[in-house]
Amino acid sequence: MKNVLAMALAVGLLSLSTPRVGAAEAASGSVLTFESKGMKLQRERMASKIGKTWGIAALPDGNLLTTNKSGEIRLFLVSQKKWEVIGGGPKIADHGQGGLLDIVISPDFKTNKKIFLSYAKEVAKDTYTTALSSAIWDGKGLKDLREIFVATGANGNGEHFGSRIVVDSESSIWLSVGERGDRNNAQRLDNHLGKILRIDANGKAHPDNPFIADKKGLPEIYSYGHRNPQGLARNPKTKELWEHEHGPRGGDEINIIKKGLNYGWPLATFGKEYWGPGIGSEHVKGLEDSIAHWTPSIAPCGMVIYDGDALPGWKGLVLTGALAMTHLNLMEFKNGKKVSEERLFLADEERVREVEQGVDGKVWYATDQGNLYRIQKI
Repeated sequence: MKNVLAMALAVGLLSLSTPRVGAAEAASGSVLTFESKGMKLQRERMASKIGKTWGIAALPDGNLLTTNKSGEIRLFLVSQKKWEVIGGGPKIADHGQGGLLDIVISPDFKTNKKIFLSYAKEVAKDTYTTALSSAIWDGKGLKDLREIFVATGANGNGEHFGSRIVVDSESSIWLSVGERGDRNNAQRLDNHLGKILRIDANGKAHPDNPFIADKKGLPEIYSYGHRNPQGLARNPKTKELWEHEHGPRGGDEINIIKKGLNYGWPLATFGKEYWGPGIGSEHVKGLEDSIAHWTPSIAPCGMVIYDGDALPGWKGLVLTGALAMTHLNLMEFKNGKKVSEERLFLADEERVREVEQGVDGKVWYATDQGNLYRIQKI
């Protein structure tokens, strides 16, 4: 049994639901074979030394558009394993945790060729916030760049910009924004920090947002009480909006987001101050509890609810990266409760920043160590 466990740890496959791991083979060059959920899978390193990739968007032709925190936008030609740096992106502020962040394509991309980008923006000297732009992809680069939204509440901190984007239609764009290192922002309704926002393609508040009529908060706010949300995804089956966010020392959360609700930070959290004491309470009446949390923190980043056919054993699972415990995380939920969790590639000790589902159902993920990986069934 000791030899089996040693082999499992060596290739970095660990399941939290059971101490036993499926059979795995040592990596051969840039290819690793492993088992998960009854499938024999292959992970291939498709690129290396590419810097800190923050966002990945899968194009209909199977190629990828990616963002680097430093500001570069790249096209990855999958069949050639070749990168091309493309122009036309926004002016960004590479400040602390901020930089060029998420990238997504419109659900109507085949007809409108539109993409959306989130990023840190310097709005005045040494004062920063999170912003959103759209542009048109012409097959070689970006054109018609248009900044459509700039979050209020800018400050000089380098922490907690968020930011992830979900685009449902031209009239429903969700943007996650961190509280920028000032926890009180998450409970204030007079700024956009520590919120999930819902706007349209022109940056205007969605007409069904919770504070359109009662004026108690800014009209763009969809939910509040968030710390640093770096994962956002629509559930393909239920159409719910799922989110995850970083806690402080412990208390990372997964939430199902509903309009107008308060998700607690910093009043309700399982996290503690970095120097030891607790923060608020674990549960507060009237505030929304998370459906899952991690203590100690894994620092989740990137999020996909898998709905492809290429990896049938993963269908319906929630996939996230992990920056603190350096792995690809797979979770199964039933009736809103987590029933299993599997942590892959722990031994790599790579900070997994982004995970994306390709148009063919294969899974891609990128790490802060500058590697891009693809997972497929064999």
